[in-house]
Amino acid sequence: MAYTQSTIVVAVADPAAHTEAVHIAAATGRQVVDAADATQLARHAPKAFALLVDAARAPDLAATSVDRARVFTVAADITTPAEDPTAAFGPACFALPAQAADLLRAIGALSLATGPQASGRVVAVLGAGGGVGASVVACSLGRAAASQSAMLIDAHRVTGALDLILGVEQTPGARWGDLDIGEGAVNHADLRHALPATEDGVAVLTFSRTKVADSHPLTRDELDAVVGAAAGGGLSVVDAPLPLLPGRCDAAVIVAAPQLRSATAASRLVAECNAAGVAPMLLLRDHGWAALSPAEVEHAAGARVVAHVPDVRGLPKTVECHGLPLRLPRGLARAADAVLGEVA
Repeated sequence: MAYTQSTIVVAVADPAAHTEAVHIAAATGRQVVDAADATQLARHAPKAFALLVDAARAPDLAATSVDRARVFTVAADITTPAEDPTAAFGPACFALPAQAADLLRAIGALSLATGPQASGRVVAVLGAGGGVGASVVACSLGRAAASQSAMLIDAHRVTGALDLILGVEQTPGARWGDLDIGEGAVNHADLRHALPATEDGVAVLTFSRTKVADSHPLTRDELDAVVGAAAGGGLSVVDAPLPLLPGRCDAAVIVAAPQLRSATAASRLVAECNAAGVAPMLLLRDHGWAALSPAEVEHAAGARVVAHVPDVRGLPKTVECHGLPLRLPRGLARAADAVLGEVA
C-alpha cells in the first residue's frame, strides 16, 4: 500500500509510555491513529508514515508488511540494546519522556528522507507461470492510471517489451542502458521527460531490441535506483521477475490462471513477497477453462483474489496486431480499477 504523510500509528501497551507517545505523534501535526489491538494495527500500519511501538506490541507488528525504517520503538524506561526485544523493528528505543525531543527529531529526519517519494505508489506485477498475461495486466494498470502520472518499468529483458504492447516502440526516448542514474539523484519529472510516452501519457521504460548479447544485464541496484526516482509521484508499475522485486514496493499483483499449476506457482510467489515485506494480492485471468474456483485459488496460494478477468475474445490478436486499446475491454478495466483501489 502507499505511504501517506498524514498518519502516525501508536501501538503502545505501557500506559506511561502510551500517553507520551500519543502527545509526540500529535506534536508532528499529523493524524494520530491509536491502534488498540492487532486487528487495528494490521489495518493501519501498511499505510502509516511512521509507527510508535513498545515491546508488548512488537509481536503484533511482526505479522504486518511495513518498512522497518518507519518504526520507532519506545519505552517508559530505556533498556540496553541487548535487552530490547523490539530492536529489530527500528533504529533505536527512545525513553519517554526523557528522549521525546530525540524522537521528534528522528521522525522529522524520516520526513526529509522520504518526503519526495511519499506521494508515489509502486506496484510490482508478477506472473505465476508463463502465458498468464502479466505484461498485459501491467500495461492495463498503467493505462487505467494514465491521468495519475503513471509510469511502466519493464524488468524482463528477454520477453516481449511493454513498448510493443502499448505501441510506442518507435517513439523516441530513453531505454535501459541509456539512463545514467548515478547516485539516484534524479527526480520524478526528469525521469518521465526522458522516457517515451503513450498517447494517453503513460511513460514507458523498457529494453532496446538488439541481436547482440547483453553483457550487462539489469541489476537489482539499477532497478531500485530507477524505481526510487519513479516513486516521486503517481503510480509506478514494475513488470518484474521475482529476483528483481523492487526494494521500494507497496504491493505485488500476482497474475495467475485458475488452474492447479498456476495456483501452486502463485503460492511460492506469495511466500516470497511476504518474506520481503511486500503485500501480495492475486488477479485471476481466465483462459477458456478453469480447474479451480477463486476460493480454491485463494486457499492454495494463501492470498486474496482482488480481481478476476474473464476471457476477452480477440484480445490476444488485438494486442499482437494493434497494441493494447486506449479504451480497455470492460473486464480488464474493472480488474485494473479493483487493483488500483487496493493501493490507493
